[in-house]
Amino acid sequence: MWMVDWWSEKQKALPNGVTIAPIILASDKTSLSQFQGDKSAWPVYISIGNIAKAKRCQASARATVLIGYLPAGKLDCFTLDACSLARYRLFHHCMSLLLHPLIAAGNDGV
Repeated sequence: MWMVDWWSEKQKALPNGVTIAPIILASDKTSLSQFQGDKSAWPVYISIGNIAKAKRCQASARATVLIGYLPAGKLDCFTLDACSLARYRLFHHCMSLLLHPLIAAGNDGV
């Protein structure tokens, strides 16, 4: 992506008025309670891929935006075998809900 030749080739192949906007998603488990309990969630952040990594990683640059939280439940109601599949399905369902506006913009334009 950072190679000028590659980027230029891809941009030239697009119709006039259209541009490539690479998206970067990031998440990391966060504790929600400091003193009691084990409540946690996975915040999901979004950034644009053409921002340099050094700048994107600076909190003061405000280059990332929180778009939502993924649940981090224990899923005790499932058997050990079913828990992995349930966690997989929950993750993908939540991500599809969070990214629905972005997918619509990519398909239909802005």
